[in-house]
Amino acid sequence: AICDRLRSEYPHWSDDDLFDHARLINTALLAKIHTVEWTPALLDHPAVRLGLNANWWGLAGKTIKRLVGRISDNEIISGIVGGHPDHFGVPYSLTEEFVSVYRMHPLIPDEYDFRSVASDELLQEREFARVAQRPALELMDQVSMQDLFYSFGIAHPGRITLHNYPRGLQNFQRPGPDGQHQDLAATDILRNRELGVPRYNEFRRLLHLKPIKKFEDLTDDSGWVEELRRVYDDDVDQLDLLIGMYAENPPRGFAFSDTAFRIFILMASRRLNSDRFLTTDYNEQVYTKAGIEWVNDNDMSTVLLRHYPALAPALRGVKNAFWPWTRVGS
Repeated sequence: AICDRLRSEYPHWSDDDLFDHARLINTALLAKIHTVEWTPALLDHPAVRLGLNANWWGLAGKTIKRLVGRISDNEIISGIVGGHPDHFGVPYSLTEEFVSVYRMHPLIPDEYDFRSVASDELLQEREFARVAQRPALELMDQVSMQDLFYSFGIAHPGRITLHNYPRGLQNFQRPGPDGQHQDLAATDILRNRELGVPRYNEFRRLLHLKPIKKFEDLTDDSGWVEELRRVYDDDVDQLDLLIGMYAENPPRGFAFSDTAFRIFILMASRRLNSDRFLTTDYNEQVYTKAGIEWVNDNDMSTVLLRHYPALAPALRGVKNAFWPWTRVGS
């Protein structure tokens, strides 16, 4: 779709010119969708929504930036995008800490309903093992892409909390000839230990957050407190980072813990700050005027509706495509 738009604007371009520019435009749109739609859906709090929109547009707002461009070198006023790159004195990377806080497997459910976007009729029911790997190809042959999008759009994710790790990932059969079974929950904890990621209390100390003194400081669920005390021999400093984050009571509107949020929000900004194609090279000379307009004018809903217009009834009135959609006929 982006190549078609570029070809209409620049008919003399080669296929390589079209592809290279379209890839760049598509990548920027993905970064925008992640910044102003996906993350605010997962962290649904007014301050976070304001901050993430300011990352992209600045506090001056979308209208000002689209009409006159940047009005200040200050990223708070005019956003990170289109400004100057900043590596903060160290090479950019996705850190081990970020990988650790981004382990959100409890969002994945174990059971799936697939329904028709035309009527909400139930087409199939499947467990996790029958929607992953090779069975996913079979599913895509049997259920249309627009029905798959609709089914996931009306579904709710799992809660990121203790005792909610998907069963399908606790007994995950790996692809390939060995077909070995793997407990990914245990693997997640072992990875943190082997890679030297600090345990929960030390992790919080290094973030200048208050460590817990007793397990009751972590959660008000008395059953969990007893389980944690037993597993960790009543030693809070042995508490694994992942378990501590899952046990935390998250702030209002947050899908995950405040501890995870501190790393998450830092990296959400840094991936924009450190990318020259989202800072100094985010301009019409590099992207083309049509390319910048494409990024400005589109969001997740317009992308979906361009390719699958039958989704319109389910997305009508939905301000953010990562919030639950409207069930057809409801």
